[in-house]
Amino acid sequence: MAKQGKVNKLALFLIPIGIAVNFIGGQIAILLKLPLYLDSIGTIVVAALCGYWPGIVVGLVSNILNAISSPTTLFYAPLNMAFAIVAAFLSQKGWFKSIWKTLVSSIFFALIGGGVGACITWIVYGFDFGSGTSTIFSIPLHEVVGLPKFLAQFIAESGIDVLDKVITVLCCFSIFKAIPTRFLSKLPLGHVYIKDADKVLEEAE
Repeated sequence: MAKQGKVNKLALFLIPIGIAVNFIGGQIAILLKLPLYLDSIGTIVVAALCGYWPGIVVGLVSNILNAISSPTTLFYAPLNMAFAIVAAFLSQKGWFKSIWKTLVSSIFFALIGGGVGACITWIVYGFDFGSGTSTIFSIPLHEVVGLPKFLAQFIAESGIDVLDKVITVLCCFSIFKAIPTRFLSKLPLGHVYIKDADKVLEEAE
């Protein structure tokens, strides 16, 4: 059984996989023109299974790579890194073992991605609307409904992020359920997802 908090070789192996999952998820959302992001699944999965630092690396590198084609993406790197910290913490508490707690966790991720993200967008784009997915809703909320620009931006990004994070955590939950026990036992936080964790620990020792 891998010790909690220890970054082992398998955890290092999962980092590039997590980065690839983030990239693929983001590209799927873009290609299908979905009002979603789907670019933090890899971050949450790696953090939940391997701990804070591997997840933070996945989140940071993912944003750096995306910044090559979209420079403003780099400003949102702190969000992906924050997802890793929250995911690792909730994982240690066993939240992702329950479908209901997993769904509730989406609120925490959405507050970061939508709430804090809206503030970053507001600042990066010179106290105006951004150029991303949220403009589909933020501009009509301002021009048609008459909401102030920042409030329209905040509501739009938060709304999108709630839906995005619900789908994201459900994908993560499915991944956790699908990973074999033998694989989980070798990961720093894998024991959390093993039903007879104490028994496995004894056998490993």
